[in-house]
Amino acid sequence: MKRENKILEDKLPKNCCTFCSHLSLEGPDENFRYYIKCIIKNSIPKPSDCCEFFCQEHTHLTTCNLDYLYLDFLETCLRIKYEDYLNSLYWQLFRENILKKHNYSCSMCNSCEDVNVYHLNKLLGREKDEDVIVLCSKCYPKYIS
Repeated sequence: MKRENKILEDKLPKNCCTFCSHLSLEGPDENFRYYIKCIIKNSIPKPSDCCEFFCQEHTHLTTCNLDYLYLDFLETCLRIKYEDYLNSLYWQLFRENILKKHNYSCSMCNSCEDVNVYHLNKLLGREKDEDVIVLCSKCYPKYIS
């Protein structure tokens, strides 16, 4: 299935309640999940809605702060279930870029049917192009054996 990065990026929230200053953050739980809640409405914010209490959050993040946040993300990737990581927006965007670079075709037979991106090593969140391979469903069993 061919998907463009634009489709995935359009799903990211923009000016909505998920960027409001009235949010609380709880977690992580035993599965390393965080829970965001609107402290006024006492509910989970919807990524596409703006309520009457919306107040955009302004932060003073520096590049150093962002580096630490990214390091925290990488540390979490080491503890997260592999299946959960494959569902992350980060992986979906990375995967789509790799498929696009390979013209949505298998690295072994050039088939365009039922192709997917597979890890050669588990550098979750730190993958480079050479850390993954694009294979079709017919070549994948041959490759791993």
